[in-house]
Amino acid sequence: MSVSASEQVAGGAVSGSNAGGLDGVTAVIVNWETPAYTIRAARALLEDGLREERLVIVDNGSKDDSHEQLTRAFPAAHVIRLEENIGYARAANAGARARAEGNLLFVNNDAFVHRRGSLAAMAQALERDPRIGLVTARVLRPDLTVQPTVVALQTPRVALVRASGLSRFVPNRWQPSWGTHWDQSSSREIQAVSTVAVLVRRATWQQLDGFDEGMYLYADDLDFCFRVRRGGWKLWLTAEAEFLHIGGGSTATRWSSPQRREMQGRAEAWMLRRNMSRPAALASLSFISAGLAGRYLVHRAAGNRDAADSLRATLRGLWSRA
Repeated sequence: MSVSASEQVAGGAVSGSNAGGLDGVTAVIVNWETPAYTIRAARALLEDGLREERLVIVDNGSKDDSHEQLTRAFPAAHVIRLEENIGYARAANAGARARAEGNLLFVNNDAFVHRRGSLAAMAQALERDPRIGLVTARVLRPDLTVQPTVVALQTPRVALVRASGLSRFVPNRWQPSWGTHWDQSSSREIQAVSTVAVLVRRATWQQLDGFDEGMYLYADDLDFCFRVRRGGWKLWLTAEAEFLHIGGGSTATRWSSPQRREMQGRAEAWMLRRNMSRPAALASLSFISAGLAGRYLVHRAAGNRDAADSLRATLRGLWSRA
């Protein structure tokens, strides 16, 4: 079953186009047993100007008929079939290495171009400034509200401000250096982003040797952002590009929400310990945990069991490797 990328979602649709600057872009999508999402995401990219021969789809150990559906839907694309699920980082790197040239567009398989011309806008942002190593787009939820994928790196001071709840009062002009409460209405330099839809300069990816393959799932994108900045590159959000993101398209079919939250907590803790000094990582984890614990108590008192269970699972993950 395939779903047209031109189909409206929650009242939103793709309109208008400009394919400028896309000849050197290779798009990588990782699929795991959700071929309808992957087909839709890929078609949205093609409708926005990507050439099909520049499309790489990595079928990450699917046991269904994903590979057959994907090769049939995109005969000119490079569809890689992996025998087992090796995690996102390794699968994305395998897709990137399938083509030796061109900048790299990594797109989640449940993320779809929402504003026509988004790919061109991202490519142009990368071309304008040779110091930019990564460009991302505005990401919208299905209800068309902004999804807070652009984040501040969780240094101790940022973790403290966010845990206290003060980050929501930080003026928009100072975001996103202190939190996620930002309307993303203007293009600007950022610190970090979840890789829902990111365009990475090939030289940056090669310098860093791609995503860290020691990370199976979650936080590999934030770890990559830490390393991009340490490598001397800038990260940029271009507000002229928009993607719509479903969220949990593949992982929700395998793990419950508390299980995913515990995995996220464990991965984030490992990532912070890796990229910061031991005292700084411990301080950040302590502040993050305090904020989560406060929210847990509020939800528990209000009888919101699912939310409380997910927060408790995140806390468990944060300290499972302490």
